[in-house]
Amino acid sequence: MLRTLLFPALALYGAAALAAPRELDWLELMPKDEVEQLTETPPVSHTGDLKAQQTGSARTVTEMNGIDARIAGYIVPVEVDADNRMHEFFIVPYFGACIHVPPPPPNQIILARLAEPIPVTEIYDAYWIEGRLQVEKIENAIARAAYTLEVDKVELWE
Repeated sequence: MLRTLLFPALALYGAAALAAPRELDWLELMPKDEVEQLTETPPVSHTGDLKAQQTGSARTVTEMNGIDARIAGYIVPVEVDADNRMHEFFIVPYFGACIHVPPPPPNQIILARLAEPIPVTEIYDAYWIEGRLQVEKIENAIARAAYTLEVDKVELWE
């Protein structure tokens, strides 16, 4: 009797574990040979009125294509409607990226797409964003991105 109850319970637990998104660190999105190069980049100059240009690589880690992922980052609205709801936003690894300082390299930016728009969030807060990650190169007036994410969930990082 115990065996009859135990196996279905283990099967359900295993299915739930498989459904959990993989929690990513930003450096996992960069090829290993670029991680060291990133740490050697000179500091950003904040002088002048011109927007600093995005530099860095759009090389990706192909193993990330198609995974269910969870990543912490800051939201930069890209497409906002008249009701102040976002349809698309960039996820970036640090506050101010793409707004006050040069954008990170394209392989450190994710374009998030929402099936249903959500209200514009506080850009000063960090969020957990979950969904299906894709290797896809995007370019718009704000920045270039090397990944996209079909968003399932957005929640405040606490």
